[in-house]
Amino acid sequence: MESKITAILVDDEENGREVMRNLLENFFQEIELVGEAENVEDAFKLVKAKQPQLVFLDIQMPRQSGFNLLKKFEELSFEVIFVTSYDQYAINAIKFSALDYLLKPVEIKDLRDAINKAKKSIAVKTKNNVQIINLLRTVDTDIKDRKIAVHSGDNVKLLPENNILYIEADGRYCDITTNNSERYTTARSIKEFEEYLGDRAGLIRIHKSCMVNVNHIKGYSKGEPCFIEMINGKVFEIARRKKQEILERVKK
Repeated sequence: MESKITAILVDDEENGREVMRNLLENFFQEIELVGEAENVEDAFKLVKAKQPQLVFLDIQMPRQSGFNLLKKFEELSFEVIFVTSYDQYAINAIKFSALDYLLKPVEIKDLRDAINKAKKSIAVKTKNNVQIINLLRTVDTDIKDRKIAVHSGDNVKLLPENNILYIEADGRYCDITTNNSERYTTARSIKEFEEYLGDRAGLIRIHKSCMVNVNHIKGYSKGEPCFIEMINGKVFEIARRKKQEILERVKK
């Protein structure tokens, strides 16, 4: 008989915990709940005491967020499934770190997909520590160490933002090119990258289907149309409405 996966719920709302508890008890017999907590302090003690394999972690909680709980551990010995109300910034940060999240109200199909992924990681004893660390760096105010998670075969690779030369849209996907000529394809849109990276990023959108890293622009032409050349020789045309913004960033 397959052994059960031990799990805890961390959510400041009793109703939220009750909903998750009922879903797990009624549809996921392979999960054994060993405790619940309503704040970061209690959750930290509970994890230490119960040593769960899986934590369902609410992000929005009073005083300290779910991210603060993860910062308390030097090393994570458990898988994490984030649970959140609609918070586009948090969702983008989680997605770009290649981690799983559930949007409230939780759907059974989404819960099943997240649990199945967690079960596989637990079975092969792989940990997502690197992705968690990247996530925590992302949600902090300092972005100098920020990375973008991409899938490379069966692995997840974290690309430092400043190592990316440009991102090009290709239908429903985007192609990422790095400064050492590596190329990765990811199932994210240009708009998602733009929202995730924000105004302080080195990567800036130059037209509807491309973002370039202003730190790796080799030169640009004057007049119309305006072209920029990247350090690897790639040339892009800048949309007229973006020209002034981009050239100001380059000159800085």
